[in-house]
Amino acid sequence: MAICLRRAGALILSRLGNVSAMAGIARVTEATLDVLDVLLKAHAEGRDVHGWELKKATRRSGPTVYGVIDRLEDARLIEGHWENQEPSDKGPRRRYYRLTGAGVTTASSLIAERRGQRTRSGFQAPKHGRPAINCGWAR
Repeated sequence: MAICLRRAGALILSRLGNVSAMAGIARVTEATLDVLDVLLKAHAEGRDVHGWELKKATRRSGPTVYGVIDRLEDARLIEGHWENQEPSDKGPRRRYYRLTGAGVTTASSLIAERRGQRTRSGFQAPKHGRPAINCGWAR
């Protein structure tokens, strides 16, 4: 739902229920949507995802993916945990991530709002950009 306001001759659009503002995410980028899409698919499959898998699935750089992960953890949309590792296991421990309850709701809403339909998980994005909001003041 959009509300149109006039202030000092300028038109200001205010979106009620703005998902990104409610979720505490200051900036929602395509990389953020890509990571959320992979996490949402993993949630549907009942599994957690480690950082390298997110990097590979989104085809984004490590700093980009881990920056998104940090923002999503700060917003409490995802939670991470370290894998259990035996002393005989080789290599560093992996950190796994999963969406929280609020994260599932927010991810679904953001992807639907920003992309129209899910893309990486099997749906097609809309062919045209987001429709303009009509406040009834156009002449």
